[in-house]
Amino acid sequence: MSNVLAIAQIHNITCALSAARLATFEDAAGFSATTCAVEKYSWHALMSAAFFASLHVCEVSMRNAVDNALCAVYGQDWPWNRNFERSLANPGGPHFQPRTELQRARAKMPIGATGKVIAELKFAFWCHMFTARYQGRIWDSQVLPCFPHFPHPTQPALVRQTIHAELECLRRFRNRIAHHEPILSDPLPHLQASIQSLIHWRCPDLAHWHGTWETVTRYLRIKP
Repeated sequence: MSNVLAIAQIHNITCALSAARLATFEDAAGFSATTCAVEKYSWHALMSAAFFASLHVCEVSMRNAVDNALCAVYGQDWPWNRNFERSLANPGGPHFQPRTELQRARAKMPIGATGKVIAELKFAFWCHMFTARYQGRIWDSQVLPCFPHFPHPTQPALVRQTIHAELECLRRFRNRIAHHEPILSDPLPHLQASIQSLIHWRCPDLAHWHGTWETVTRYLRIKP
């Protein structure tokens, strides 16, 4: 990019994006010595967008897995099931409040519109559903049916713990991308592998399909 931009153009781009923001990319390691900050920035923007596409597939598949589990335990209309609602944590202060989140998501939805409620719930809600609080209520019986391709026969608690740990890392990573924060220091190959693993544990065909078009791998390969 820098070889087709005049110095004045690079200066104007830097002013528009802010010199302080570009400084982060100026000092970023892992690029060739001739790569300027603007080139690094464009690569970073494309990489962030590529990750959003992969995270999209991961999030939808994970929330559908939780939906399957909740339907098995609480019925198709689980968003309105009082036993499920009472099982949700609702801590005070700045902490995420799953019960309040459920109430917000279903507020204007008629009973039976579970799919629409699912689409309204935040990624944090789905991550929270994999905490130890729900091991006995849901995952002892449902984690292996919902993730039948988790490697090696193992205890349901370990499967849930592993999924929760992976999802929490991805949730924080996703939030950073959403707020346009730099992800240059993140373990990008590992994060993409985590996404692919979660999808595979749910459905190998989905993982294979995702692998045929995801672009994170491509942008990792053509890093300037």
